[in-house]
Amino acid sequence: MSKTRSVLLFVTMAALILSACAPSAPAQTSAPTAAAGSAPTTAPAATTAAGSAPTTAPATAAATAAAAATPLATQAPAANGAPLAKEIVYTNTGGDWGTCSAQAFEDTFTKKYGVKVVEGPAVSDGQLRAMVDTGNYTEDVVFPSVGFVVDPLGAKYLEPIDYTQIQQSELLPGTFTKYAVAQDLFSFAFGYRTDQGPAPTKWEDFFDTTKFPGKRGLVSWDYTTVIIGALLADGVAPDKLLPLDYNRAFKKLDTIKKDIVWYDTGSAGQDLLTSGEVRFIQIYANRITSARDGGAPVGILWDGQIIQADYIGIPKGDPNAATAMKFIANDVSADVNGLFTNCETGAPSNTKATVNPAKRSDFPTSHLDQRYVVSSSPEIAAYVAQHVDEISNAFNAWKGQ
Repeated sequence: MSKTRSVLLFVTMAALILSACAPSAPAQTSAPTAAAGSAPTTAPAATTAAGSAPTTAPATAAATAAAAATPLATQAPAANGAPLAKEIVYTNTGGDWGTCSAQAFEDTFTKKYGVKVVEGPAVSDGQLRAMVDTGNYTEDVVFPSVGFVVDPLGAKYLEPIDYTQIQQSELLPGTFTKYAVAQDLFSFAFGYRTDQGPAPTKWEDFFDTTKFPGKRGLVSWDYTTVIIGALLADGVAPDKLLPLDYNRAFKKLDTIKKDIVWYDTGSAGQDLLTSGEVRFIQIYANRITSARDGGAPVGILWDGQIIQADYIGIPKGDPNAATAMKFIANDVSADVNGLFTNCETGAPSNTKATVNPAKRSDFPTSHLDQRYVVSSSPEIAAYVAQHVDEISNAFNAWKGQ
């Protein structure tokens, strides 16, 4: 399964929280979509994500050789003194993302610790629940949805992260919780046509239809991103967003409502921009840069970007939790976390990591000197989880008017 962003991470929170104490859902028989929330979620560029890659990326030769060359008897002990497991299973959904993930994270871990990393399919939140509730663990490192990385679901279904093994001060604030850490980051940025008039200079220009007439593209499913974007444009500071005043956001959105073109997938949004059907769009940053690199007359503005995290965590009670924790600590370390940027568009969560210099300007974390929000931060995630029905119902009612 290619790694896609076709649905909002927050969409399923209400059902998840209401069912936290209910019997677990049965494991799904097919790989879930991103809506289920456990597949890695970095939005791929259209030229690399689409699609003909195998559903599980094969282990690289380097990983195999490293595992074979390191005697298991000499493996380093886990943090609690117990020996490391011989192998762990890590969610890898294949495609270009999976190949890059294997090179950046799996191979480096095997080379360092002599532990084989087996690639597993996407695990939905329902499957994560089932693993923990039944004690039948099929994967050791998973990508939980935002609703699972905060309480109350985090406490029930994920192991606490051992921050004695992680330089927490190096991580971008808002990209880690008690139960999960961001392996990589992506963002919604401001894309615009360079051939339809003057270029915008600030996020507020998205809402200025007098100076910048034309259609605007907005994501149909991610109401949190749309609401936060409207509030930023209406003058709310990034650190003053909570509680989310969605009625204020709707009033701001009313000023451009007749010009909004809603898109349902990242590829559809990119098509709107590439074709010129919209002049402005709020969309995954790598969709904008992919269109630009493909020759379309488009530009990107980073002011007001909304960053989200690909969280990784360990199922609660997992028998290989100590080794899985070593894997996570290796993933987000300064010397490893940036390797992912050599072959994919996910930005590092470790602020000390070195990114691919050829692509430096295309990563969200290269523009933190401008206004931004981490919408998957534990504070915002917890708030949305607690009010998801209220917010989503209000958004859908406004959108349908």
